[in-house]
Amino acid sequence: MGGANRRQEAERLEKGTNFLVATPGRLLDHLQNTKGFLYANTQVLIIDEADRLLEEGFEEEMHAIVKALPAERQTALFSATQTKKVEDLAKLAIRSAPAYCGVDDAEVAATVTGLEQGYVVCESAKRFLLLYTFLKKNAHRKVMVFFSSCNSVKFHSELLNCAYPLVGCAAR
Repeated sequence: MGGANRRQEAERLEKGTNFLVATPGRLLDHLQNTKGFLYANTQVLIIDEADRLLEEGFEEEMHAIVKALPAERQTALFSATQTKKVEDLAKLAIRSAPAYCGVDDAEVAATVTGLEQGYVVCESAKRFLLLYTFLKKNAHRKVMVFFSSCNSVKFHSELLNCAYPLVGCAAR
């Protein structure tokens, strides 16, 4: 959602959606003010570019969003850098001990034993296809994806809305 009429976004949220692509400001606005917004069944929270979101002043919004959503959910937090603010958000967003996946040459093992993981290196032009594939494989689950800009929310929600019923929200 973003750049659209807030009332129209609210009407779409009241109908329900499996995927929601949003900027933190607009999502928090709907969580607090859209009476019929059915977010209690949220199963997955994805926070992409957490470091950039926090740098851009969304710290309070992210904390409020994490507190508003159901505690029983899967949370994935992605960040290019590990800052104190990102670590604090991870502690708040992830109820059990978070599994950090990173690169540290001094460590014998890069991840927690038993953690299954994978990664894909791709060109920027293929990033959308990867997101689409992930969402397709998780179409039966409720998923939230965060982007760092209104333009990114608008772009991805317009493309994804062709295949999935979703709501994109962003505040300007």
